[in-house]
Amino acid sequence: MGLLSSYDPPARMADFDTIRGQRQKWHEFLVEQFQQQINGVQDMLAKAAKGHNVQPQFYDASAYDPGGAVVEQAVVWNAFPKELLRRFGRECALKEADRLWPLSAYSNDWIYDSDNPSRDFAAAPTDRLFYRPTVEYCEWHVNRDPSTGRIVRVSFTSEPPEYWFALAGGQMDGSAVAFPGDMNLLLDLYRRHVDPSVRMEELVAPKTYRSPLGLHKQGGYDPYNKWNTTHGAMHLCAPPNSLSAEINLAALSTLLFEDDAGALVVDPDALMAGAALGGPNRNSDPTIAATVNVLARLGAQITLANPVGLYMDHIDLSGWDAPGGVAPADCVRIVRGQPDAIERLEVKYPTDEFAVSDIRIGGVPIRYGGQIAECITVKLVGAAAALGSITTAPRTRLSAKAYLDPASARAVFYRRGRPLAGLVRAFSDEDAEVEPMPPSALRAARST
Repeated sequence: MGLLSSYDPPARMADFDTIRGQRQKWHEFLVEQFQQQINGVQDMLAKAAKGHNVQPQFYDASAYDPGGAVVEQAVVWNAFPKELLRRFGRECALKEADRLWPLSAYSNDWIYDSDNPSRDFAAAPTDRLFYRPTVEYCEWHVNRDPSTGRIVRVSFTSEPPEYWFALAGGQMDGSAVAFPGDMNLLLDLYRRHVDPSVRMEELVAPKTYRSPLGLHKQGGYDPYNKWNTTHGAMHLCAPPNSLSAEINLAALSTLLFEDDAGALVVDPDALMAGAALGGPNRNSDPTIAATVNVLARLGAQITLANPVGLYMDHIDLSGWDAPGGVAPADCVRIVRGQPDAIERLEVKYPTDEFAVSDIRIGGVPIRYGGQIAECITVKLVGAAAALGSITTAPRTRLSAKAYLDPASARAVFYRRGRPLAGLVRAFSDEDAEVEPMPPSALRAARST
């Protein structure tokens, strides 16, 4: 018997309530996602324990009650992408964060894997698909006056793509759960929150293609439609920004890892890179992994709190100044979600007399959406129970090693296999045998 009777939609949004059977299917989908991750962790534990059955510390609250008090822990981070800051510096990063990048440009270029040298996602036609390079589970779109370029509105979203696939109906790629869905409701939400002129045919894929978010069939919902990319932002679409990625990272972070010397890994950056848990140059992934892993090392049993989702926690208006006697808070509106679990937030001047560009943050006029993102905190909420109940968890050996380019140490990247010449190990002083690094790989590393 579990702690929960069923999982609620993110932020307990009510869109599913008008679709018969939709909420039940969302529950079934989350159960499926949790079970897939639990099975994966179980396999890794069995390998570490040499075939002995070991209970995972990650659990599905609808199927299991670990007993005792459950303590919820918010894991928070800043919405502005650290990857862009490290790569470009703040001035250029602000510009890049407001731009769209072609999907063909996305790759986990901080991963070098000798057994799987290319992890790039293939999407077609890549030159027509775009994503926002804001990989902290918060994305935004800037609406500007076409004649003056002044910012009229900035729309922020943390809504997971899976929620919108569910609204569209059918089965998501790799899932056995079939949603009833309602494309008319989906269209209505786009018209209500993005633009009244959205047409149904603009929201469906003109041909079948695969993206990092899965397989998108001709005539089915297209997450990379223009109203969610070039013309607006309805939900998250950057490749790493998904609910399944959140559950995967939380599950893997419950494992205990040891380095080559057999020492328990506790440093957050070393854990992130050495265990290959996600993006080592982000605000989000290292923070999530480190927080969950601390609870795991304390012997807790861990899950994600209901409703499972990614949220904007709050926006800090300290140092904001709006002209015309308007309070800065009157320029900010929560559109979807709740005050402590925000899924959609808009910044817009309440009158036509001024624009967002007239608002100052720390005395500096807003010129980019990223200046607002720097004031936004994003979160997920974990739940820990039965602290100290796991006392003999086996340790998993780190699968990768972290490196820095001494000529341009702007980012950490990791590699499975033998170390690479021309780079230095991060988080370790151990000597290691090296192999020559291909010039193309070194150039790629230095471009990150």
